[in-house]
Amino acid sequence: MIKVGGAVLDQMDELALNLSFLYRLGLYPIVLHGGGPQLNNILESAGVIPDYSDGIRVTDAKTLGIARRVFLEENLKLVGALEKLGTRARPITSGVFSADYLDREKYGLVGRITRVDKRPLEASIRAGALPILTSLAESDDGQILNVNADIAAGELAKEIEPLKIVFLNDKGGMFHGVTGEKLDVINLDEVRFSLSFHIQVIIAYEIGIR
Repeated sequence: MIKVGGAVLDQMDELALNLSFLYRLGLYPIVLHGGGPQLNNILESAGVIPDYSDGIRVTDAKTLGIARRVFLEENLKLVGALEKLGTRARPITSGVFSADYLDREKYGLVGRITRVDKRPLEASIRAGALPILTSLAESDDGQILNVNADIAAGELAKEIEPLKIVFLNDKGGMFHGVTGEKLDVINLDEVRFSLSFHIQVIIAYEIGIR
């Protein structure tokens, strides 16, 4: 399983080459991507200043609408780049994460994942295609909710129990979400992917899945 940070998506061709290499080895990495930098660029060009509280993006209806468009565009770009290389890939932009509101008054349309449905991922792999996910979730009443991609990746990992988890980002290391300190080691048995212990970057390669 690979979580791809939004900054890494700016190196789309190299990312696709590395994922295609794994595919040709007979591996089917489940890919979940973010899109924060791309979203911030579009928000700022629209005159919207990104708003964060406790490290969480405060998400109103306008921000969510832009986020959905950005995440879908980035998802389809990655799928297209993979298909161009002969690697089958399937966009999965809904149906995996169910969520409740984290704190509607404080954070707006931000979700706390309550359930993970791995069946769309399994169907993609059975069809011979890499599943490419976004971190958007859906409430029981059908409301789309924004979820931090690192948090979503942690919840997904707990459900599917992959052999390896790679968090691919450009930060140069792993940082504690509260103290901001760079960590030398991590014991995954002790980690709980929650807002109280938010790991911003788990493993940072410079697109180095070779």
